[in-house]
Formats: sequence, structure tokens, C-alpha cells
Amino acid sequence: MAAVDIPTAFRWVLLALAVLQLVSLAPVLRRLRRAEPEQRLAARIDAFESLSGMLLLGGLGLDNLTLGVIGLVLMSLALLLRGVRLLASRRRA
Repeated sequence: MAAVDIPTAFRWVLLALAVLQLVSLAPVLRRLRRAEPEQRLAARIDAFESLSGMLLLGGLGLDNLTLGVIGLVLMSLALLLRGVRLLASRRRA
């Protein structure tokens, strides 16, 4: 029995979205090479969020609940980092 009952057509859609997440890493990787530390930190968080989204979508698409949960936890951590960074920038301003 499958952990999550997702129809086969939707699994293919989820896997296609995971591939699109992988393709969306190209501009983020370009931003990682910039010299400014503030932009590099933002790009690292973006890359972390994109990779965690790819894990989440891939886990759901491949019917691997463990991989999906790991992706969900990592994505929530990336959103937490984004929020902490936003609060820190508001305090500085």
C-alpha cells in the first residue's frame, strides 16, 4: 500500500515540477558567484529553498514519504531563515 494515495498522472506532474525546481537553480548559482556577501547569503537561502522544494516534490512524485518529509522540514527551515533575516534587516533599519 502506498503511503500517499496520489494518482499516477499527478505523480508525473510532481516529478516535472521537481525538474523545473532543478532548472530554476541556474540563476541562483550565478548569484552565488557575486562578490557582495549580502547577495551571496540571499542566494544561499534561495538555493536551499529550491533544493528542499525539489526534495519535497520528488518525494511525493516517487511515493517516498521519507524523502517528502525531509524536503518539507528543510523547506520550513529555509522559510524560517528567510524570516529571521527579514527581522534582522528591519531591526537594522
